[in-house]
Amino acid sequence: MENPIKIRVPIAISYPALQGVLQKQLVGEVIPKPEAGNDTAPYAKILNVAIAGSSTEAYDLDLRVKLRILRTVLKRDEVDLHVLAAVGYDNAAQQLFVRKFRLKSLTSSGFYNTALEVLANKVAYTQILNKARVHLNEIISAEIEKVNGMLEKGLDVKGATLLGKVKEVTMQDIVPQPDQVTLTFELQGSLEVSISDLLSLMPA
Repeated sequence: MENPIKIRVPIAISYPALQGVLQKQLVGEVIPKPEAGNDTAPYAKILNVAIAGSSTEAYDLDLRVKLRILRTVLKRDEVDLHVLAAVGYDNAAQQLFVRKFRLKSLTSSGFYNTALEVLANKVAYTQILNKARVHLNEIISAEIEKVNGMLEKGLDVKGATLLGKVKEVTMQDIVPQPDQVTLTFELQGSLEVSISDLLSLMPA
């Protein structure tokens, strides 16, 4: 087809769906992450991650990270970190990522909060937030493969069969909302429609 069609498709990803991805990537990680040749004991272990829309205008997401503190100096069973984050999108890598953040500890001790925030800010971006990337290309590739499989065989709709192939998908926009993130994609490909029942397509 000389002039392939282009279709803009908005896709909404709920925060529970994002939360599931982040929990898979982060829960169980220790801070700082062990490296070859470095015997430094970790400060903390990530127990859970929760995500929601932010009510603060300058930020998009409200991220809660529950930690178990492992060091003797800051010894506590569990603490919560509250991270306000603004998200961005890497179009080349097709990744959602954290563009900027503000972090604070939520314990009852001011001294402990300060000490923990210094520690957390030291490693937050390099280990937690830098890893909190959602690889949309993996999700998109799997869905394109499914759609192309159906289009190759012929996708039956009311009175017609659709044949074709999705060749390219690019993201055009990202809009964080109170209960979801909306992404707008542009699909480029070819489409052929074979009508088998014209009456069923006509208005009643």
